[in-house]
Amino acid sequence: MQILVFVSSHCPHCPKAVEVVSKLIKQYRDYDLTYKKIRAKTSDAKILSARYNIVVYPTILILNDDKEVLYSVKGVPSEDNFRKNIDQLLGLRKSFWSRVFGS
Repeated sequence: MQILVFVSSHCPHCPKAVEVVSKLIKQYRDYDLTYKKIRAKTSDAKILSARYNIVVYPTILILNDDKEVLYSVKGVPSEDNFRKNIDQLLGLRKSFWSRVFGS
């Protein structure tokens, strides 16, 4: 899986989003989870922004190996909420409904 963080140099919230992701990514080294910061004005950003319909900064995407979006958040997520979502996507944590009704 890969985490993409779309940022703009004029965005006051983008540094905090990068901080949250870069802090948490260290905890998932053993799970083949990678992280990439996408700066808004680069050619790479223009291609990816069009592909994933990015119009708000910061936007964080978690992609599977086929580059499909598994999770998306606009703005700065809380560390706890973001960690829970990563854990769930990696199969480290079951959702509430899975715990109640089974997998």
